[in-house]
Amino acid sequence: MYEVLKDQLKNLESMDLRTRYKDFFEELDPSFWDEERYVPAVGPEDAEYMLIGEAPGANEVEEGEPFVGRAGKKMNKILSEIGVERGELYITNLVKIRPPDNRDPKKKEIQAWKPLLRKEIKDVNPDIVLTLGNFASKEMLDTSKGITQIHGQIFSRRGTKIMPLLHPAAALYDQSKTPDLKKDFKKAFGKQESGQKKLTDI
Repeated sequence: MYEVLKDQLKNLESMDLRTRYKDFFEELDPSFWDEERYVPAVGPEDAEYMLIGEAPGANEVEEGEPFVGRAGKKMNKILSEIGVERGELYITNLVKIRPPDNRDPKKKEIQAWKPLLRKEIKDVNPDIVLTLGNFASKEMLDTSKGITQIHGQIFSRRGTKIMPLLHPAAALYDQSKTPDLKKDFKKAFGKQESGQKKLTDI
């Protein structure tokens, strides 16, 4: 019974995103679409915080929700530790389709899905956008600088505040990155011990 309800909820979430942005999906090049690998965004449409990753993985496709694999669990643990509810966040990806063989998304795929991401940002109108990892951060900030150079700083693009964060997956492969990852999240959600958020030039 639980699995049936879960599948129904997943279908409703998927239908909602595709209904809300019907024009985009009708115009999307079919070569960038695959029903079986599609993962919609989740979260309140009026969320104060929007998290953007690069693309879904195998776990995300199975569950129909972004950031539910190992990296997502790491992120959830940090959010819980700093007193932030995941359900209050709007979570999405640059590309809504899992790339074949778990490869990185290609530039043409990112560009194909970018109009939808712009619509999401405009409609949600978050106080701040949090980009997770290299791909999302470089794309949203239009910079060649790596995440290690810019994480934890706040930038402004088209009137939107953007803060790049280390990707939770980085701490899975190198536990020494966990303190910096947690520090990024604490700063993003105003949980740092001292200091004020500042806008930075890039």
